[in-house]
Amino acid sequence: MKSLVAIDIQREYTTAGREFHIQSIGASLNNAYRMLQFARQAGWPIMHVQHLQDGSVFNPASDASGFVDGFTPEPGEAHATKGNYSCFSSPAFSQFVQEHAAHEFVVIGYGTSMCCLSTIVDGYHRGYRFALVEDACAARAVRAHSEAAMHQYATLILERFARITRTAQEAPPSGPAGRLRHQQADPQQPQLPAQGRGP
Repeated sequence: MKSLVAIDIQREYTTAGREFHIQSIGASLNNAYRMLQFARQAGWPIMHVQHLQDGSVFNPASDASGFVDGFTPEPGEAHATKGNYSCFSSPAFSQFVQEHAAHEFVVIGYGTSMCCLSTIVDGYHRGYRFALVEDACAARAVRAHSEAAMHQYATLILERFARITRTAQEAPPSGPAGRLRHQQADPQQPQLPAQGRGP
């Protein structure tokens, strides 16, 4: 069995001009949406994690701290808030993982080099199994290192701690979410400006 963990899919990452904005987020965001819809149709337990803290970023008083459109938790889905990098800093997240301890926890979201990495390494040392959907995540640029480079570095590090996978492997077009998409367009599916899409 698998559970989906959607980490920090918040507008801080999609809003131009914000400190945590990821310019190339578009492709990963659409893959994350595909994974979320697949997990819902397949009946996976789903955990949405939201980073909230005092200060200029991820402040609960700011609209930028809210979920990206299309990623708001639905009834019956778990929701946890955290103020540190690892999702295990949230008691609600720790309880969710304990309740589904036999599952593999499939991670999507942001950023690969910070909260995704911290959570997976933390979980590995606690004895849980994690997978990273590498094309449903992305990372911020840091100094001379580009977004693509930071994402690649983090993914290489995480090979030691998690199964690295891709959206097509976890949510094949023939699966429930793929059939739904072919039947009708979802008006909530993220649609970013062309300049915001990844390569």
